Amino acid sequence: MSLWQKVLSMKVLQVGKFYHPHPGGMETVLRNLCLAIKDQVELRVLVANTAPTTIQETVEGVDVTRAASWGMVASTSMCPTFPRLMYSFDADMVHVHEPNPLAVLSYLKVKPGGKLILSFHSEVVRQQILGKVYQPFLKRILQRADRIVVGSPPPIEHWSALAMVRGKCVVVPFGIDVRPLQDVKKHADAAREIRHRFGAPLLLFVGRLVYYKGLEYLIEAMRAVPARLLIIGDGPLKAKLAQTVQQNGLSRKVVLLGERPLDQLPAYYHACDLFVLPSTHKSEAFGIVQLEAMTCGKPVISTDLPSGVPWVNQDGQTGLVIPPKDISALIGAINLLLSNQSLSLQLGQGGRQRVEQEFTCERMGTRLLRLYEEVLRE
Repeated sequence: MSLWQKVLSMKVLQVGKFYHPHPGGMETVLRNLCLAIKDQVELRVLVANTAPTTIQETVEGVDVTRAASWGMVASTSMCPTFPRLMYSFDADMVHVHEPNPLAVLSYLKVKPGGKLILSFHSEVVRQQILGKVYQPFLKRILQRADRIVVGSPPPIEHWSALAMVRGKCVVVPFGIDVRPLQDVKKHADAAREIRHRFGAPLLLFVGRLVYYKGLEYLIEAMRAVPARLLIIGDGPLKAKLAQTVQQNGLSRKVVLLGERPLDQLPAYYHACDLFVLPSTHKSEAFGIVQLEAMTCGKPVISTDLPSGVPWVNQDGQTGLVIPPKDISALIGAINLLLSNQSLSLQLGQGGRQRVEQEFTCERMGTRLLRLYEEVLRE
């Protein structure tokens, strides 16, 4: 009997914070995973809604329940029905995506049957006081989990929360759907229009405008970079970053574009000369956007964090890795790639090959299905 025949009857509940089309790295991983396994298992997704109503819908062939939310406290949705909904699915496999206090507290409250997989996407870094309150609950669910999944090897060694449970940790690299990104002909006209509108050379950043992205350092570096920077994304620092650009007289070199629809992003990746992820904290646990840029054959500049970021973008192979918060190093790396086309091309090709070998949706789905089957046998 094949693996697929074994798992077809498996009931799997994926528990996240939000689900597509809600933006975010964890949401992207969850969506890609669900699309990869939806035809192999009986799958349901449970997440918070952004409104005080519970919605059950099918999104891209995936059954999604969005629990009624009465707002957020410390970035955590308040969903009174979440525990009941989690328990009602009667899953063989409950896969919780953390950090997610709502899901963790709900699981510990109702203790649903079935095996437990915990994907540990990142540590809580900034909210130190609330983090201490949450710590005992996180410790309990880590101890209860049958396996703890991380997207790359570095967290197993560097993240203190995993120190006592390293024996249960398994690396399953995150994966993306490379097909929409690799369709060069489809996006060629839009990419040319972007370069015509903004000029060249072009640098690109895509992501949430939050503290750990290090955008203030990238904006400062633009003083000494002969290029234009496009920033795609939204978040709490949008107004502050816009003010920084204005005050430093960089309005002609730095453009905050806000959010862009997912189907438009490939054109921006193809239009840019290189991609920059100047993150400063290990809250940047992986950097899915690095994979998207690499798939489009673009060299990546990222930072040497104690997380999966420098493992994804390998220095000298797929891009350049520099110390975080080092403006001089950032300027040097950007200007080196802008002035050395053969190096940029070489790194871009290395990045595309690395994604195809390690970071596709199909590989992620296959690895996790094998893990589910292994855990169920136990």
